[in-house]
Amino acid sequence: MQELYTRFDAVFFEKTRLSMMTVLYREGVVSFNRFKKITGGTDGAVYSHAQKLLEAGYVSGKKEIAGNAVQTVYSLTQSGKQLFAEYLQFLENMLVDQKSAGRERESQERESRKKNTRSKNIRTKRN
Repeated sequence: MQELYTRFDAVFFEKTRLSMMTVLYREGVVSFNRFKKITGGTDGAVYSHAQKLLEAGYVSGKKEIAGNAVQTVYSLTQSGKQLFAEYLQFLENMLVDQKSAGRERESQERESRKKNTRSKNIRTKRN
């Protein structure tokens, strides 16, 4: 479990920025206003989180015309896509490991119950 806290940097692994990365991974291109709506953040908070992702090189941003206004849209960079894919693989590996450990525990518990049952049967026959 220690790997979880050391493998991914604080820029990526902060909950709002991780949410923003998730939306970008799923949707491809996301506007500033969409980020505000999804995160429930203020202009300043969303801007600050977006800047940290931009500075880390995980996202790129560009201005575009939307109707009569200019808006900023964001997308994942290649390194952002790669980092997010590594994160998903890490989570998948953890789940597989947990399932495997759970099955092994269940198997050991069944064996233990069988041994206890056999032991009780032997004691009962002796009495």
